[in-house]
Amino acid sequence: MQVFETLEYGPSPESDGPAQDWLEAHGRRFGHFIDGAFTAPGTLFTTQNPASGAVLAELSAGSPADIDAAVAAARRAQPGWAGLSGVARGRHLYALARLVQKHARLLGVLESLDNGKPIRESRDIDIPLVARHFYHHAGWASQLETRFPDHEPHGVCGQIIPWNFPLLMLAWKVAPALAAGNCVVLKPAEFTSLSALLFAELTVKAGLP
Repeated sequence: MQVFETLEYGPSPESDGPAQDWLEAHGRRFGHFIDGAFTAPGTLFTTQNPASGAVLAELSAGSPADIDAAVAAARRAQPGWAGLSGVARGRHLYALARLVQKHARLLGVLESLDNGKPIRESRDIDIPLVARHFYHHAGWASQLETRFPDHEPHGVCGQIIPWNFPLLMLAWKVAPALAAGNCVVLKPAEFTSLSALLFAELTVKAGLP
């Protein structure tokens, strides 16, 4: 019963190896994700593991020119995205939901490394809810034309998310916007950007145009 005296945590069954491998595959340096690809790294700042202080990666600070490029890319993409049927957009969102589930362990561990929350919270709450939000809004996308026949997309949405639920708040904002035919320029919290960058890669795997 010594554990009740020390209150030490037991070892986590989740290895951080795949997350570290993903970071290494990018050289632990990231540009912005614009127009379907990562840009070359620019002015860099570090993101750290709050549990240990270890540097996880270097990220690029957005400049006005970067924001202009992201908005311009989103404006070019939005008419084609809005021009798809709701059913077609729903298929892409279903694909995203499935990819979140497929990579749930990687996303959960990366979220905990970057954010500092217990793996139990990111693994059992955040990531499953992310997948559920994309499934939910995939269903709404397929129903828009019959339930809301006069609906028109807004266009390009600028979205800012905080540090405490990085990927879950991304899902809350991105999923309904995409379902309704909008495009998104997303600014994640500078302290917890890594899961958003991994999610950006998943959008390519999901076949988003």
